[in-house]
Amino acid sequence: MRYLLVMIDGLADTPLPELGGKTPLESASAPTLDKLATTGRLGTIRTVPRGEAPETLAALFTVLGYPPGPYLTGRGYYEALATGLMLSEEEWCFRLQFVTVADGKIVDARAGGLSEEEGRELLRALELHFKQTKVRFVQGRGHNHLVVIDGVKFSGSSTVSPFNVVDLPLREHMPEGPGSELLQKLMNEAPSVLAKHEVNRVRVDLKQNPANGIWLWGGGTAVDVPGFHKTFGLEAVMISYSDLFRGVGVATGIRVVDPGRTPFVRDPSGRMAKVDSAEGAQARRATVAEEITRIRESVEAALDGTEFIVAHFSYPDDHSHQGDAKGKVDAIEQIDRHFLKPLYKKMDELKDVRLTIVPTLMSRVETRQHDERPVPFLMWGQGVESRWQLTLTESNAEETGIKIDDGTRLIDYIMNGL
Repeated sequence: MRYLLVMIDGLADTPLPELGGKTPLESASAPTLDKLATTGRLGTIRTVPRGEAPETLAALFTVLGYPPGPYLTGRGYYEALATGLMLSEEEWCFRLQFVTVADGKIVDARAGGLSEEEGRELLRALELHFKQTKVRFVQGRGHNHLVVIDGVKFSGSSTVSPFNVVDLPLREHMPEGPGSELLQKLMNEAPSVLAKHEVNRVRVDLKQNPANGIWLWGGGTAVDVPGFHKTFGLEAVMISYSDLFRGVGVATGIRVVDPGRTPFVRDPSGRMAKVDSAEGAQARRATVAEEITRIRESVEAALDGTEFIVAHFSYPDDHSHQGDAKGKVDAIEQIDRHFLKPLYKKMDELKDVRLTIVPTLMSRVETRQHDERPVPFLMWGQGVESRWQLTLTESNAEETGIKIDDGTRLIDYIMNGL
């Protein structure tokens, strides 16, 4: 038996006026997803334990079968693992996120979509400014990077995701607790460095959101996580572009498969003429289609010799954080078209594949934030009996009456059938 777990960030949502009172999942034209649902089974699952904040890290551990509490050291640690860093006992790693700030508030938590080169140049400028041996900067991609701090005790400190404070006064949501003085120093001094940088001057000229601030959050230090194979007896692979997912794969001993990087769709320096909005949207869609195809190709290759495969997509969640309902619908349709449709044929030929599709969390376009409510899931394949012939929607999943309140039990159903 082969098990395929497809985690789609932000697949679930609530009804939206701009979609005629439908959710993005209800609005999307996704014929292969419909076929899988009507020949499989649906239910709802609570992917984050009651009382836990609706954060991706907690949801990921839950769906993988781990009670998340002991492992929620902060996503910075896991993202460090994804880059090949091993933290010492005295080091903490935080997510460094470039943001756009106006009137004392974050107005864009992704700083308008920085290219890899833009992010690298801005990070280098910060590194030159903060010449401290205890602080080192680690390049990521676009707006997401890392900062590793040595010799400072952060246990008991608290930070918040920038997505949760969009349009709120920043001064009320700065890091607090042990070590927060250093984090605040970095965040307070960065704007003066970034404002005069050529990358941001060009972005302003092109009417693009500048990366005029940084937000430090998700700090973590090393923790021991039980191996997935030892815990569940399955050899597994993780296929994702997300450093967080890849880092959790490293921590659990799951083999990480790189689906490959795709080229950015515009001049990485931002110095060329402004891209027409329609052309830019078309180019971005082409890039997403290519990325989805690479994940599907990696899954197909893994199915030939792996027991348990985790494939991850973040596109619907990206549009939720942007408040973009139509973009979210399109993202769902692209996953159906470029991933599920061609993959369905191979799974049907193999016969011994059990597929599970689950949103990591509910991600609402209306609030641009995650939600703690249960989400719908789909199971299809060998050993899964269809009963209701319902398509995958939030209301249909609720209607079946199948409710997994303890999300860590999903792994048992994946292995033993629903």
